[in-house]
Amino acid sequence: MTILSAIELKQHIETDLSDTALDRLAAAAESLIEDVLGPVSARTDDLIGRHQAIYTTAAVASVTTVKERDFIDDAAVTLSADDYRIQNGFRFIRLQDGTNGRREWAQHVEIIYAPEVDTGKIQAVQINLVKLDLNYQGARREKHGDVDFTHEDLDKAQKSALFPLSNSRNRMMIR
Repeated sequence: MTILSAIELKQHIETDLSDTALDRLAAAAESLIEDVLGPVSARTDDLIGRHQAIYTTAAVASVTTVKERDFIDDAAVTLSADDYRIQNGFRFIRLQDGTNGRREWAQHVEIIYAPEVDTGKIQAVQINLVKLDLNYQGARREKHGDVDFTHEDLDKAQKSALFPLSNSRNRMMIR
């Protein structure tokens, strides 16, 4: 997924960089975002079942497919929407009275879904990360004549830019 393209970024950032170069910075920023959030488009969780409830790694906006199988070599059974219930965005509860009813999940469960994301917040973070890259000089201190410049530590600035994405809904941890 491309969060913002070079053309969209130029609406927020003044730069002489070519679209190709700006797309590279956008891709690097997106990679940083996905390092802490996980994929912001489609996501696949392979989970261990054998309980009535299992938990996805991110809050679920919509489910594409849910499959389960008892043994790794078994054919997967694609579940119907009436075979499970989602609670609080993360918790999938197995239902006994659905099309493929069961008391507990099979041993191997695969859930493909779109995670719940705040697109506006993610776009703002990407813009800020690209701005940081554009302003990064590669040196902590510079001196031009009588003027002495101290630049912000890029690693700390990136962590600070990523912080607005942290919340309990995405289980994000900034390292």
